[in-house]
Amino acid sequence: MNQVLIDFGDSTDEAIATDAAAVVLGCNATNTNFSVVAQHTAVVSALGAYNPALAACAHGNEADTDLKNTKKGLLVIALRVLGVQVNVQANRDRIKALSSGFPMEKEGSRQVMGEVANFKVATGSVAGYMNFSADKPKTFSTHGIIFAFWDVALGPTPADKNRWFQRHSNGVSLTIAGFTPGVTYPFAAAYKGLDTDLLVWTPTMNKMAGD
Repeated sequence: MNQVLIDFGDSTDEAIATDAAAVVLGCNATNTNFSVVAQHTAVVSALGAYNPALAACAHGNEADTDLKNTKKGLLVIALRVLGVQVNVQANRDRIKALSSGFPMEKEGSRQVMGEVANFKVATGSVAGYMNFSADKPKTFSTHGIIFAFWDVALGPTPADKNRWFQRHSNGVSLTIAGFTPGVTYPFAAAYKGLDTDLLVWTPTMNKMAGD
């Protein structure tokens, strides 16, 4: 990725102070890659308020901890505002982005997901229930299966299955209720990998809900 990290909300107390100090140094007036005087000043001010608040809460005083959390929140905001400007002005130039002192965004790992094998939809033993099942994949890891459907009463079926109603199963089967008996619904399934793994949907399977 050629953009800097702008979300420090999950940073530890110590890590954000270290990162902010590097940003203060990297984005100062001597760095001609950026014109961010106002945003840089805001980070300097927020860090200046955060560091003593962090030191003061070392002994666990509740009031001091609350103050530290407040100051940390302001620092998170200031870093985000400056980081957005750094990304805009660097325009995906990695060398420029690195010069800012910000840590770089990391590209998530991605695996190639295959199509769901042996996808089946069957009417349940109770009216309005549908049973879904599929085989486990053999060549890659998953976090279960996503079974999807569209309620035709809501209008034409979207071509993009990512817009359908979705239900996640950690296993290889699932029962979903609420279908209208006698109505035909479109169904599909996809293996769930990491959040960075693209879903590979099966072809649409149309099935009538049973009585």
